[in-house]
Amino acid sequence: MAAGLLAAATPAAAAGACAGIAPGADRPVRDLAYAAPEPGVPADALILDLWPGASPLPAPLVVFVHGGTWMHGGKYAGTAGQARAFRSAGFAYATVNYRLLRHGPPQAAAQDIARAVAFLRGEAKGCGLDPDRIILMGHSAGAHLAALVALDESYLAQAGVPPEVVRAAVLLDAYGLDIARHVRETGDPVYARVFGPEPMGWAAMSPVSHAAPGRRPPPMILHAVAGNPETPGQAEALAEALRAAGGEVEVHTAEGESHNSLNYGFGAEGDATTRLTLDFLSARVR
Repeated sequence: MAAGLLAAATPAAAAGACAGIAPGADRPVRDLAYAAPEPGVPADALILDLWPGASPLPAPLVVFVHGGTWMHGGKYAGTAGQARAFRSAGFAYATVNYRLLRHGPPQAAAQDIARAVAFLRGEAKGCGLDPDRIILMGHSAGAHLAALVALDESYLAQAGVPPEVVRAAVLLDAYGLDIARHVRETGDPVYARVFGPEPMGWAAMSPVSHAAPGRRPPPMILHAVAGNPETPGQAEALAEALRAAGGEVEVHTAEGESHNSLNYGFGAEGDATTRLTLDFLSARVR
């Protein structure tokens, strides 16, 4: 990975990031800086919100990665409804900002997600987290980044995180899982802007390219919106590659949902995506 993408060293974890929050309290620690920004990168690009576990026992941690075509968005897309749903099922929850395209290419964003995981593992004892049970979750472009960090071991390794601590991944209507296929089928100019013009680079940034025999991939659950012309095919392509690599994967088609409602409705009473996800994770991570 180019030296220019190497991120600044992660700052020392603040003493007691969760100090003053009683076990089980239903409120987050907001705007935790998980890394020092490089020159020209705003400080709020590298912050996260954390809802600690709801009991004194160490909780597996869901790390949410927002979407926005790798250019827009923020950690606000990880909603309080998502946090409450996961905490009620015994998980802790964090939602993360990362460098957007104007501050670095998608490789930099993936590095940031890995650094956020490293920071949270460093805060595990004081925040009631299990440092060895991490779930990566993302929506849209954020689902691409979550899958990439889960499958391409180099990002976590660079951040000093053993890749095997990622126990599962949750992908909500993911874009970019097979970039070359998407460009070939749609001619989408956004992808050339985001990932560059060279097919070799597209393969390196495609999660499907890293779902290969070798390390057994973590279990994944993929939700794709029915009627979306792109994401169901992307989900099936990744699922096929994961199964070929010996991985465990579920793909669900969300009826009656839009690309955004799939994310913002997560955690609502009776939401099918929430129920399927919690069942999947509870059976494999809890």
